[in-house]
Formats: sequence, structure tokens, C-alpha cells
Amino acid sequence: MKKIILLAVACTSLNTLATQKVAYGEDNRIDVVDSRNSFRKNLSISTATQIPNKNLTLSEDKESYALKNMTLAEFMPQLTASWWNPEGTPLCKGEEFENQLAIGNCSGFLVGEKYLVTAGHCMTSESDCADSKWVFDYKKGEVEDLKMEASKVYSCKKILKQKLTSEDSMDYAIIELDRAVTDREPLKFRKDGKIGLGEGVFVIGSPSGLPLKIAGDSTVQSNDHGTYFDADLDTFGGNSGSAVFNARTGEIEGILVRGAKDYTEVTKKDEEGNEVTCITVNYCEAGVGEYGCGGEAVTRIVHVGIEAVIAENEAVATADATESTTDVDSTPEAPAVVVNN
Repeated sequence: MKKIILLAVACTSLNTLATQKVAYGEDNRIDVVDSRNSFRKNLSISTATQIPNKNLTLSEDKESYALKNMTLAEFMPQLTASWWNPEGTPLCKGEEFENQLAIGNCSGFLVGEKYLVTAGHCMTSESDCADSKWVFDYKKGEVEDLKMEASKVYSCKKILKQKLTSEDSMDYAIIELDRAVTDREPLKFRKDGKIGLGEGVFVIGSPSGLPLKIAGDSTVQSNDHGTYFDADLDTFGGNSGSAVFNARTGEIEGILVRGAKDYTEVTKKDEEGNEVTCITVNYCEAGVGEYGCGGEAVTRIVHVGIEAVIAENEAVATADATESTTDVDSTPEAPAVVVNN
């Protein structure tokens, strides 16, 4: 069995990159536009990418956002930089998607007109809510001009529910967006029971902050834990918060939250014959169970309580609106002034 040397990734400001993922067997990630599966492509429409505000610049007419021009090859040295390696380790030349944008943080998916689900470690504080935008259609074919229509960019209004606990391994968050999403449909999700061992799954999200990718040809590898299951999904940092779908029903089974290391450090010769150190995708060629390849963990969606959270928030909003109207209507009229002649 091939022993994989794992890269110790330096700490960064991107929460999602603290919980790494990996590619099992062949790397099955494909750009949405390149998928031949129209059903999965349609699901991607309701998938959003969390992009830090620093990577977005609103135009003067407020009609669009300029996207920071940073590719995966440019981002990787920053990700791996440390006090002992201040310049970081470069991405190996020829890596897939090396020249695509890599400015995203986490992924999320629409579950209501203005409600989005993501990973709990992507929304640990109100600053996480305020410091990023949620962008739909961040994908190949839409981002090459480094612009995104403002109508596709949403802010996080507030975190409605968040959980990130070690005792039960729960990791999820439900947020309210700053306005309703009217041009795409909320996704369907499992409401009871659980997926079976060996059933097929696929994921849609932004691995390593890249434009949306679909990764399939995966199955449930471990199904014993109550709050999550493991699958051999090809996911990376940036996929945190991605919806994991049942390949047979198309329903969301869970939220991608953690897994094995993304990249491995290797030494190879460059075109001039000099030895160089670079990082490449960490391939678990023997699948789950190989050293450092424990599978990708998926929080079961049935434990998130999406419908109850949305209903409670809607009830509070209705009550607040009613109270506001009552306060206005109940303002006493000024007494009539009687003039005696």
C-alpha cells in the first residue's frame, strides 16, 4: 500500500481550510458547465459560494462586483506560508484547475426563499456573517471576466442557528440572507430516516475556493454514527457546507464538513532537471481506509431542524411586524380643540 506524505497546512483566515478533504481514487471533480447530467446542473443553480468581502468590490453603479483576480496557483503559496516557510510551497505545475479563480471560502445551499445552510465552522460568529457574501452562479463560464452581477450576490443578515460540537460531532449553520432569492428554487432534503450503506452520493460546491464543481461516483462508506456518515467524496477545503445529494433520489442527505488532508508535498524535477518541492492533490488511490484516508464526514441533514428554525424565524418576523403596526395604529389622536365664540 502506498504511504501518502501529508502536508501540514498552515493556519489561515479561512475557517473552512482547517477541516481538509481529499480525492479518492481518480479525481472526479468537474465544472458544472462540463457535466452531462442536466439534473445535477440544475441543482447547482441553488448552490452558493461564500466569498470574503475583501475579494469583492462593488461597482460605482452598484450593478456588479469585481472579483479578485487570484488563481489556485497564486493562492496555494499563501495558504502554505508559515514562519519557517514565509514564501509558502507552490502548487505543482500542471495541476488541474491551477489557472482558475480560487477566492471562495465555504459553500452553502438554498433551503428556503431567503434561508441558506452551510457548515457550522463556516459561521462561528457574527463577524463570519458580516465579513463575507454568498454568491450564486460562481462557476466556469460566468467568472472569466472577473465580474458578477450584484443581483446574484447576497449578504448574511443573521445566523439563525449554529452548532459545532465535539461530543456529538455536529457541524451546521442556518442563516438568513439579506433578501429573498426569487430566481432559483430551494433544494429538497431528507426529513426522516437515513441513507443506506453503500448508496451513491455526489456533492456540489467550491473545492479550494474554486468555481463550482460537481463530484460524484462516490458511496456511503460508513453509516454507524448517528449524526454523520462517511463517504469517499472528492472534496477539499472550500467544500465545507456543500450539499451532499443522494445519487438516486436527488435529495440532500447532509452537509460536507470534514475529511482527510487535501494536498501532499512532493519533490520532483522541473523542466531544467532541478529538484523542486511542490504540493499536489492528495490521492487516496486505495480508497477509504488507506493511511490518512479516513473518508469525508457528512452531517446528516435530518438533525439540523431546518423547517422548525425557519418557522420560528417567520413567526417572530410576523409578530414584530404586527407589533409595529399596532404601535402605529394605537397612537392616541390629539384631542379636538373647541373654540367658544
